[in-house]
Amino acid sequence: MEWLDGAAVRGWAQVAGELLAQAAPRIDAVNVFPVADCDTGTNVRLTVVGGAGQVAAVSGEAGAGTVARAFASGALTAARGSSGVIVSQWLAGFAGALPDETAGPSQIAAALDAAATAARDAVALPQEGTVLTVARLVAEHVRHAARTGADVSALLGPALGQARHELARISAEHPVLRQAHVVDAGACALLVVLEALAVTLSDPRTAASLDWLPEHGVGADELAAWRAAEPGGAYEVMLLVRPGRPADLGPALRTALMRVGDAVAVVGSAELWHVHVHTDDPAAAIEAAHLGDRSQVVVRLVEGAAQQVAAGDDLGLVVATEEPGMARYFATGGAVVVVRSPEGPVTPEHLARAVADTATPHVVLLAGDDELAGPAGAVLVPGVALELVGAPDVLSTAVAALAVLGGRGTAAQRADEAQAAVARLRTADVDVWGDLAPIAAALVEEMAGDAQAVTVQHGPGAAFDEAVALRDWMADAYPDVDVVLVGPVVGGPRWRIGVD
Repeated sequence: MEWLDGAAVRGWAQVAGELLAQAAPRIDAVNVFPVADCDTGTNVRLTVVGGAGQVAAVSGEAGAGTVARAFASGALTAARGSSGVIVSQWLAGFAGALPDETAGPSQIAAALDAAATAARDAVALPQEGTVLTVARLVAEHVRHAARTGADVSALLGPALGQARHELARISAEHPVLRQAHVVDAGACALLVVLEALAVTLSDPRTAASLDWLPEHGVGADELAAWRAAEPGGAYEVMLLVRPGRPADLGPALRTALMRVGDAVAVVGSAELWHVHVHTDDPAAAIEAAHLGDRSQVVVRLVEGAAQQVAAGDDLGLVVATEEPGMARYFATGGAVVVVRSPEGPVTPEHLARAVADTATPHVVLLAGDDELAGPAGAVLVPGVALELVGAPDVLSTAVAALAVLGGRGTAAQRADEAQAAVARLRTADVDVWGDLAPIAAALVEEMAGDAQAVTVQHGPGAAFDEAVALRDWMADAYPDVDVVLVGPVVGGPRWRIGVD
């Protein structure tokens, strides 16, 4: 091939997705940095597949730069995890430096330089020995090859061979990777993406070899030890931020998010920014990102984020809610949580993305209020059996989630149990100050003398220590009743008590 054109970029996007599907399990197995959550390969695969989906919508006559920008744009929207965010920004840097129509060796080399710089700029605290180092070294090798006369078809092969050869040495520069005796998972994922480009440029009929990928990952006991020692935030928050008018929000978003968490990555352009952070306070992170219109807000546990499985089986749980303060509650139970922001609705596409993130074939989707029921009913994810449970408010959503997590049987059976629990639920709103215990006891007796579960929701003006004290009092007063505390909730009464 003499030039990188639109057809080649289109083929690259497709091959990259296919290779990552094969490589993801082996990449996931060595993922200990920045968090040992075993999902880097999966996250980059979902990111690249999202980019390839947008490429499919571009005219077949489009040139290299046009198709590459579509690839990067789709990857930006689809990005998962810090690794996906970094790769999406690498693609954006590459696309931004390409000519619209075709690119020769020197132009591809310049694009790889721009990609490496963009990837580094995506991370608040860039570190050597990682994907960022590999991106830079590949760009340097390709730049040298272009200067010495290599044609397009032979441009990437030697550079990738050198990068694979040096991968262990590069990874050993990072203390975490050196101690774990593994190579950087993000670097492996980027090399697979580059391998797809090399194959496309040389001979698309040639099968790429993935034999260089690590054969063995980190053992289960060692992985558990790494997770226990990690000081970072327990929850992953990702969302899109669209400025009211085009603006460079990157620096301000990074600064705001570093105050509430770590593993901060912010990528995008003047029109749209993708935000990633690990935090112990998802609501604070969502608020910190309010520098524009927020959408596609997703919260999940960092540990095993690509495999959020309710109750330890093959059932996934997705919860849609309008309450940021409840995101931590639902995610702790094993749900992928979609938070509706005040600036924009939750779409079926947002919910479908969350369903895919469960990485399970059977998913229960809880729509947290009537406005979310419509988009939830339109969700369709190939290969996933989806059960929808409607709940009119936060309290009933919490009750339904507990029914799913504590239930047994198939997804359909647990969804039926959850819907039945919502139907049985009796609630009372209390807007008093002072000693709530006697009022709560009277309400419980009035609503159901034979109650099996009581859920207490605390809202505006209700201090957390008051809520804990009430829960403890009720647990003592009703020793045979499960008492659960949920909140904080921004909307609604000071207290809402539900009895089942």
